[in-house]
Amino acid sequence: MLKNLVHDITLAVQARSGLNAGLFVWLALIALASLTAFAFLCVAAYVWLVLQFGTIFAALIMAGVFILIAIIGAIVFAISRRRARERAILERAARARGSSWLFDPKILGVAVQAGRALGWERIVPVALLGLLAAQWARDGRERKADDAT
Repeated sequence: MLKNLVHDITLAVQARSGLNAGLFVWLALIALASLTAFAFLCVAAYVWLVLQFGTIFAALIMAGVFILIAIIGAIVFAISRRRARERAILERAARARGSSWLFDPKILGVAVQAGRALGWERIVPVALLGLLAAQWARDGRERKADDAT
């Protein structure tokens, strides 16, 4: 149950922010590419471009290369973020429509043990009251979600 709760919280964060592990990998790749490009282009390319086009044009060409790398990285980052948000939203929707936690084998086992220990005559009304409260809470959540949309 705790694992499901942690997974639900992770999906909620991903649905709201779009963050996942892949985004951090892409951010690291962008940083590494930028630093590597900076080191090599600033030393070798600038000297070659100065000889070919002059000082001003060499600086403008190098700036254009850096801007192109940054734009490509930003596009990949945005696409990955959007896909992560969409996956999280779809998975949350699928889990909401999936089986209820009431049919979890662990919960049913606890209910059977409680029924044996306390007697079914005492447990049945309490269980029915619990089911009624759970249904009432679920309807309230669905109404709140419908009002938000």
